[in-house]
This record gives sequence, structure tokens and C-alpha cells, in this order.
Amino acid sequence: MDQKKTQPDQQTIDEILNLLKSGKLNNAKTKIENYIKKFPRSFVLFNILGAVYVGQDQLEVAINYHKKSIEINPDYAEGYNNLGIAFQKLGLFEEAVKNYNKTLKLKPNFAPAYNNLGIVFKSLNKLDEALMNAKKAIELDSEYAEAHNNIGAIFQDLDNLEEAHKYYKKAIKLKPNYSDAYYNLGILLKKLDKIEECIENFRKAVKINQKNSRAYSNYLFNLNYLNKYDDNYYVEEAKKFRLSLNKIDDQLCTPYKYIINPKKLNVGFVSADFKKHPVGFYLIDVLKYFKKENIELVAYYNSTEVDDLTEKLKRYFDIWYNISNENDLSVVNLVRKDGIHILIDMSGHTAKNRLPVFVNKPAPIQLTWLGYNASTGLKEIDYIIGDQHVTPLKNKNQFTENILQLPNIWSCFSKPNFKIKKENSSPALKNGFITFGSFNNLSKINDNVIDVWSEILKRVENSKLFLKTKQLDNLKIVENIRKKFQKNGISAEKIITEGRSRTREEMLKKYNQIDIALDPFPYSGVTTSFESAWMGVPLYVLNGNNFYSRIGVSINKNLGMDDWIANNEKDYSTKILKLTSDFNQLSQTRKSLINKVDSSTLFDSSFFADNFNKILWKIWEKFTTK
Repeated sequence: MDQKKTQPDQQTIDEILNLLKSGKLNNAKTKIENYIKKFPRSFVLFNILGAVYVGQDQLEVAINYHKKSIEINPDYAEGYNNLGIAFQKLGLFEEAVKNYNKTLKLKPNFAPAYNNLGIVFKSLNKLDEALMNAKKAIELDSEYAEAHNNIGAIFQDLDNLEEAHKYYKKAIKLKPNYSDAYYNLGILLKKLDKIEECIENFRKAVKINQKNSRAYSNYLFNLNYLNKYDDNYYVEEAKKFRLSLNKIDDQLCTPYKYIINPKKLNVGFVSADFKKHPVGFYLIDVLKYFKKENIELVAYYNSTEVDDLTEKLKRYFDIWYNISNENDLSVVNLVRKDGIHILIDMSGHTAKNRLPVFVNKPAPIQLTWLGYNASTGLKEIDYIIGDQHVTPLKNKNQFTENILQLPNIWSCFSKPNFKIKKENSSPALKNGFITFGSFNNLSKINDNVIDVWSEILKRVENSKLFLKTKQLDNLKIVENIRKKFQKNGISAEKIITEGRSRTREEMLKKYNQIDIALDPFPYSGVTTSFESAWMGVPLYVLNGNNFYSRIGVSINKNLGMDDWIANNEKDYSTKILKLTSDFNQLSQTRKSLINKVDSSTLFDSSFFADNFNKILWKIWEKFTTK
């Protein structure tokens, strides 16, 4: 084949590739389409056009162009490689592997194909095969930054954080403006409880690539751990995230198909956490009590993980979809086809969120609830669900969404589906010392929290602090947290640490070892706070000025335990110390709390579901009567 007559010159190809690298996809597409008219047999141009459509998440279109490319030239290795990438993004891993192997048959030393095989095998959790292929890519090209980054991610999955860190740093050294490597390093540093370093790396990832929405979401999520910025700063940063998302061309979207005056509201829930996850545990009992005669429940599940809680949740949904391998356009069109009236985001800026779907307004009314307790930054999400305590109307400037207040409390804790013994007497009576406890993510336990808790431990001489979270499975992290307390004069013997529990039952039983639960600040406990209350453990909280810092306030207000709410750090310590002075009184407090919990709306799923049902209909009626 005389390629000179069928292909544009290299300068033209380079110009197009530069447009592609700089993210100017529409410009690249226009240029390619113009040149294809002159070079209709250019397999190179069809291949690049396929890559453009991959970049725009139009994967089926991309596949057609890549197939066209290798149809023109069956020996075009790069065409098979890019076809594999498109299949991979669709979750069609078998097809992806087939095309990568075809690439290597034609071009045995093509490092990108080995790296791509590594990515596929990582996705399939075949980590040994993933590592072997990614390392082969580096053998062929020692300065291949993307392969170093991929190896780092594989080592991270293998829980070899030291090796992961080394490879991420190498990737950044080779390619200083490598947004994804900074993102991955941020994820790693979060695991190591280096929260400020983690945020800085997410910030760098976003600065390099303002369209890196994953990095943006992680940056915003982790900002909640810091006490350095006011709430206006946070919402302004969240608004910037909105600019990182691409709106899909309206012409590609299915028109709305919802009924204006329905007998049933079609309500969609979007989450990656319909499993043994706090979101799943909160939701399971609420769904049970929804009025199925006037509400149809549709699940859009963004994960391949399935467990027994997933199967239980499925029973309560009228329709269940798995959207984990669907692109944004497909999900938007699916929601519109389903005639969804109200679509509920249950992830916010947590992992595997689908906020890029919500920015395209697939449903006429959109809410954010439960999974993330701060503003998404999306003007396309109409409401954030809270209550009078966590989202007082005076705080409306903290949100791009309108505040929607549920009666009593914004969420409802699902009671365990097994019997569990609650200790009526305080453990201190048996132990002879006070056990403070916090089962929160260590990222919430910042230096200021450690200072305050250290002072409490000093003033209550006969006391210990029980810290429990999955991060404490890592011995280095255990050592680091103990060192932080030791700097404040707290001996290692006073700090009890424990990692993750195998079961929820095992986890809840651990609360029987705690006399007083300490709530961190400014990022309060959520599930741990509900669990403390359920198990009869007094929870002391510091009142803050945003959603995350007021969760414990809402719980204690609903229990009538206003005295466990402090307005400043001194008040926080004083209130806690007051309860430690009398072990018998502490036991009485525990018994009283267990009785309050049994009759509290905090755990009344039927009451909560009824209110939730009513408020959904209320906002729909408001929408239709505008």
C-alpha cells in the first residue's frame, strides 16, 4: 500500500495529536473530519478520530472508527491497541485483551499494549498478571511514566504502600505534569493518614488538568477534614468543580418522558454503595417502609461489588440497573427513558460518584442525600436534604443547592437485624478506669483534636483512649498515631488501637468496652455516632458551623441530650470531665440512654420513610405548579 497517497503528512498528524493532548477534542474532530474528505483511506485519521470519541465517552462510536481503521489496514498495530482501550472502557475486558494481544502479535515490543494489559488485569483483580505486564512495559521503555503510575496502582491494591509510593514518585519525575499520578499519590497519602499532603497532591492534579473530575472530587471531600478554611471557601471551590464537568450535547440526549400528574412518583437512587457500606445500612430499613402505592423506586447501582446486603436492597427496588460500565450519556438517556421524576445522588464527592451524569440534568428534580454531607457545587442539583440542626436556613450560603429540611433528623439509622447485648453498666465499674473511645476514620482526628483529647486524658489520670478503624490494621499508622499523643505527654499504654472488624456484629460489640464516645471535630462522626447512641454510649460533640460538624448535634438534640453538646473546646472538655467523676452516675446515664434510644425517632424507619415520602411529593407538586 502506498501510504503517502492515503495519509496526510506527519506535520498535520502532529497538529491533530497536539489538539487531542490539550483536550481540544471538538477542534481535533473538526480537523480530522475535514482531512478524511481528502484522505478517505487514511487508517491513521480514523484511528485518531476513534480516540477523540473515546475522550468524549462515546465509546460505541469510537469502536466503529477504530474498526474502520484496521479494516483499511489489518496490520495496523496501533489501531488494535486503541480498539482495546475502547472495549476496556466499556468493561468488555475479554475483547480488550484480545485486541491488545493482536497488537503485540503485530508489534511485539509495543510497550503501551503491555501497560494496557496490566490495567485490564488490575480491573479483573488479577494482580500478578497485571504487575507482570506493566513491568514488561517498563523493560521495553524505562521512561514510560504511565506504566510506572500503573505499577504504583497495582502495588497499592496489593497493600504494598511503600512500593506504590516509589513508583508514583518515579512517574511524576518522568512526567512532572502528570495529573493522574498526582491523583493516585493523593489517594495513597490519604491511606497513610497524611491528609494535608494528600490534599496538596489532589490540588496539583486539578491545577494540571482542570477536567480531572476524580481529583477534584477527592480534593473537595478531603477539605472537610481541615479546620483551615471557612465555609464560603469550600462552596466556592465546589462551584469550580462544576466547571470541570462536560455537558453533553442536548441533541444526543433522549427527551424527558416523565408524566406531569403521575399516580406514582418515579424516584431514582444513584449510588456505588448499595452493599455493606454505611449508605446501604441506612437505606435498607427506610426502603422497606416506602409507600409503594404512590412511589416507584429505581436503583442505578454504580459498582460491580455484590454482597448479601445488595441482594436484600434489590428486593425493595421496583427496577434495578447496574450502571458501573455505562458512560454518562447512556445513563442520562436511561434515566430519561425511565421517566424519572426525582433523581437522588447518594455519593456527592465520595468514590465512584456519578456527578457528571447529574450535571446533564437527566431528571427534572435532583437531590443529594446521605452519602455526602456538604454541597456538591452543582447548580443542576436542586436540593440537599438535611434537618433544622445540620442545615439551618441561616447556613444557606454554604450550598449551591436549596436546603430541604426533614422533620427531626435528615437520616435514619437501620437497626441491626440481629440481637446484640448492650451493657447496661459502665465498663469503668469493672475496669476501674474510664475508657474513652473513637471509631472514626483517623483523618478526622487532626492535631487539634489530639491536643484536646490529650488534655482530657491527662486530667482523667485513670483513663485510656480506644481508637478503632480499618487504617489501624497498618502497624506504621498505629506507630504514627501513638507518636502524636506521646508528643503531648500521653504514654503509649493509654492508647488502645484496633483495626477493622470482620462483621458488623463484632464491630457493634466493641462499643460495650467504651464509657464515653469522643466525637472528632470539625468533621464529626456519622455512622459511628449513630452506633454509639444505639449501643448506649454517651457521645460528646463540639458544635460547628457546617453540615459535617453538626451531625452529632442533631443526634443529641433528637435524644434530648443537649448537655452533651459543647460550644467551644473548653466547654467540650469540661462537660466530659464532669461525667467522669462518678462511675455509678456514668452507669445510670448509660441505662437512661438505652431507654431513650428505644423510643427515639432516630431509629424509627417507618416514621422517617413516611416523612421522606411526603416531602418528595411536596417538591414535585411545587415543581408542577410553578
